[in-house]
Amino acid sequence: MAIMRSKQKTGGASWLGIKTGTINKVIDESSKYDWADVYLVVEFMVEGSEYPRVCKIVGSFDKEADGKQIKDCTLLKRITFLLDAIGEDGGVNQFGQWVDCDEKPIEDMAAYLTENYKGHECTIYVYKELAKNGQAYTRVHNKVLAKTAKSEDELQDYISYLQSKGFIKEAPADMDTSAKKVEMNGTLDAGGIDIANL
Repeated sequence: MAIMRSKQKTGGASWLGIKTGTINKVIDESSKYDWADVYLVVEFMVEGSEYPRVCKIVGSFDKEADGKQIKDCTLLKRITFLLDAIGEDGGVNQFGQWVDCDEKPIEDMAAYLTENYKGHECTIYVYKELAKNGQAYTRVHNKVLAKTAKSEDELQDYISYLQSKGFIKEAPADMDTSAKKVEMNGTLDAGGIDIANL
C-alpha cells in the first residue's frame, strides 16, 4: 500500500509577489480575437499553489509605413521578455511571423514553446490586478526573467519602479478575487488587459 500524506495548504496570499514559476504549457488564443496578432497564454506553476498562474503575451504589432513590416513596439517587447527568459533564439521576423533561430517558420508557436520549454523555471511577479470592471484578477506580469542568482532583485527593482509610477493597477490585498473561478481553466478574459500592464 502507498503512504498517504495530507496536502498542506498555505494561508493568506503567500503566492503573490516575486516567485519562481515553472512553465506548464502555452496556449495560442489569437484565433478568438480579431484584433490580436499575438495572444499567447503562458501557464506557470508556482510552489504552494495548485492552480496555474497566467501570463498573457497579447497585442498587435506596430507596422512600418509599408504596412507589412513590423517595428519595435510594446508587443515585441513582451515577446522578447519571454523568449530571452527561456533562452529561445527564435521569435518573430520582420513580418511578424514566428520563426526559429534559423528563420524557418514555426506553424504553432504555443506547441513549440510547450514542447521545448515545459518545466523551464523563470522568475515572475504574481499579483492581483484591479481591472476596469472593478474585479481583481490574478496575473503574472509580462516582464519575465531567466532564473539567476540576481533575477529576483532585478525583477523587484523593475516592479517597484512601475508601482512608483502607477503603471501597475494592483487590487488591495484584502480584496476578493474573481480569479479562483477563472484559474480552473487556466485562462482569463481579455477585459482585464490594460496597456499600462507593461
